[in-house]
Amino acid sequence: MEIGAKSSLQCPTEALSDWYGSPMGATIGQVLARGIGLRVDDAFGYHAVLLGAGSKALSQALAARLRIRRITQIATRASDLPQIPNLSPDAPAPNWVMAVVADYAQLPIDSAAADLVIALHVLENRREPHELLRELDRTVHPEGRLLIVGVNPVSLWHGQRWLGARCHAPLSLGHHHAAWRVVDWLRVLGYELRSVDHHGGVCPLCRPKVFQKMQAMRQFGQHWLWFLQGFYVIDAVRRVSTPTAIRPAFRLRTLLPNKAPAAVAGNTAVGGRWAKKIAHRSPHQLNKRTHGLCRKLAL
Repeated sequence: MEIGAKSSLQCPTEALSDWYGSPMGATIGQVLARGIGLRVDDAFGYHAVLLGAGSKALSQALAARLRIRRITQIATRASDLPQIPNLSPDAPAPNWVMAVVADYAQLPIDSAAADLVIALHVLENRREPHELLRELDRTVHPEGRLLIVGVNPVSLWHGQRWLGARCHAPLSLGHHHAAWRVVDWLRVLGYELRSVDHHGGVCPLCRPKVFQKMQAMRQFGQHWLWFLQGFYVIDAVRRVSTPTAIRPAFRLRTLLPNKAPAAVAGNTAVGGRWAKKIAHRSPHQLNKRTHGLCRKLAL
């Protein structure tokens, strides 16, 4: 099922969608699909939303890994949306998929309707992506999951244009935000961070065969040079605090207003022989007697 909308202008997300259609982009898409799939294996619910850049192969790979069977895929161009394949009875594919062409800042989704939202390179469209983050937050159900995929701005994949490489030129377009900054924005919105994964390797290679041969080096870099990886995946959970009624302070007089004073050895809090002795004395005499007693004790 596909719903059309007005066409949008060229944006960095669309350029990245074209890059994911290239041979090297498809290889990176498979790496990201495996990394995201490991994170969403424990995601359950009724509705999932996939939006942003990505090839048809990447979208289908992510949809096949999801346990949530109602998936809505959103893009700004109809060409970026995958066609729904003919499903066999034994295929572990979703039962119901909808393709929607819409603006990322105005998603046609009800508030708190999605149990899982995966945003692929959506924040690259704005220098200040707070509006996009609020729109994503609006669609996430309480205790729902939000996964954000972005390009690492301190990696060579982002700065490869300074090296003269043209095979990854779309990765330099738009406004790229560091993972730690996006995490801070999510915490302000009330999200709890689960993990930040880095993928893609350190070197921006242009040949898929060479990329596959350097798998051992990529694993080494993922453990020791994770901050230089080309892409990051942020996994966060939306936490909603429930208001708790403030109880009044504990007061014994309020609980027992008419309790009689207890008598101890002929003395009470109200009367007694000590109370009778000091009842007829003035406050001046009491202070003078107390002062003299203190002087004796000091000596």
